[in-house]
Amino acid sequence: MRELSDHAHGVNLDVGAALLNGLSTVDPADVNVAKFFVYSLLGSDYDDSPYTQQGERVARLAVSGIRLVIEEFRADVTKTRKDGSKGTLRIDYGNGREPQEPVRWMWKYIDGAKTAGELYGRALVVIAAEQYASRLVVPNSQRTHPTRWASHKDLAAKALRKLAGPHLPASLKQLEQAIARAHREHDTAVQQHAAGRAARQRSEQTGTPEEHVDVGEEPGNDDEDGAVDDELELAHDD
Repeated sequence: MRELSDHAHGVNLDVGAALLNGLSTVDPADVNVAKFFVYSLLGSDYDDSPYTQQGERVARLAVSGIRLVIEEFRADVTKTRKDGSKGTLRIDYGNGREPQEPVRWMWKYIDGAKTAGELYGRALVVIAAEQYASRLVVPNSQRTHPTRWASHKDLAAKALRKLAGPHLPASLKQLEQAIARAHREHDTAVQQHAAGRAARQRSEQTGTPEEHVDVGEEPGNDDEDGAVDDELELAHDD
């Protein structure tokens, strides 16, 4: 074995030279190249085991992405009032703790790719769906942060934004703007309440009239955000 280990030094150099010369450049249309990078990126199959936690990434992509953006995983359960009119919109997305069906759909979709380009594209669809799907449609307990695709110099996340960005609907941007405005209005209201309470406390302590406190209000663009206000309010109610 000592003699063989001496021989292994040279073999390793042979391996390095062969790989550098033969594998440094590959055909991007080679489906085996695509399979390696796509399937290794997505990870192992979901096994529904509390002990191994295999397929955690796959389950997250399916539950927080596919389940929220594919129509077959939603059901309109809006109730009808006694007068025949529709009640508050209610959409049921199923049990977020049971990802088996979305996972099954996801693998069927990805496995259906026939070419390398199609395989890369379908994987990007699954990844981008989880990245950009609005969590407002599900209860707070099911709202998770989008997966962070950590990488060298954050290049993976930057590339994903460039790839997915041109294909995202305008309605998503409008919803994000409305959410940001709602947060600003909430923060302003909290500040005004705190300032008013502090003024009342000072007035009680000193016996002087209460000061008028005007924190100010963030400007909003009603024309730009109005289209999604009703939807946002319903989502918050849920």
